[in-house]
Amino acid sequence: MIFLIFILGLIIGSFLNVVIYRLPEGKSIVYPPSHCPDCGHKLSPLELIPILSYILLRGKCKSCGADISIRYPIIELSTGIIFIINYICLSDLIILTAGFMFSSLLIVLTMIDFDHQILPDKLTLGGLVIGLIFSFFRSDITVIYSLAGILAAGGLLFLIAYLSKGGMGGGDIKMMAMVGSFTGPIVAVSSIFLGAVIALVAHLPGIISGKMGMKTKLPFGPFLAAASLVLWFYSEEIFDLYLSFIL
Repeated sequence: MIFLIFILGLIIGSFLNVVIYRLPEGKSIVYPPSHCPDCGHKLSPLELIPILSYILLRGKCKSCGADISIRYPIIELSTGIIFIINYICLSDLIILTAGFMFSSLLIVLTMIDFDHQILPDKLTLGGLVIGLIFSFFRSDITVIYSLAGILAAGGLLFLIAYLSKGGMGGGDIKMMAMVGSFTGPIVAVSSIFLGAVIALVAHLPGIISGKMGMKTKLPFGPFLAAASLVLWFYSEEIFDLYLSFIL
């Protein structure tokens, strides 16, 4: 079963690559079919096999020989691995399905924010609605708890944005409201603080070396997404570890 979940993750990861590339440019994610961005060559079924096609083609377009970004198979592989972790950590089918959706949204938002410094409303607000709908059917969360997550995480970042006079982007606010719809308030708010710690650690070398300043504009979404995903899987273990240090 784990192998089948991995294959599903690879297939979904291939689709996520399309969304990451086309959505910010306002292109349809359905039409035209997958093709080489350099020469327009329509990819055959064999050229669409996740990871394997990249290896067989040696990272180049079959038609024009243009380089294919290594990022495509990395995203496919990452999605497959994250789907397996979902399967291992989540036993209930509905919660597992929510986990697949939640993980996929975070992967796409992370890459788009890295590339364009935007977090599209179609994903954040659309994901918020999806998370809220799932709460009607999940056994681990109620609709009220989902709404509380939306208000707590979105409200906290809105307050930070207001007090910092624009220091926090609207996309980050909407993304964390979406996270709250899937996780509830405790995990979502904790993700904000953990995301800030991860971002600080990641940027500390640049700050120390002088290559980055306190006013350097950097995407915060990827760090919030990473923190949200970690706590989606391991919130109980992390909270227990934290309490063991302070009690």
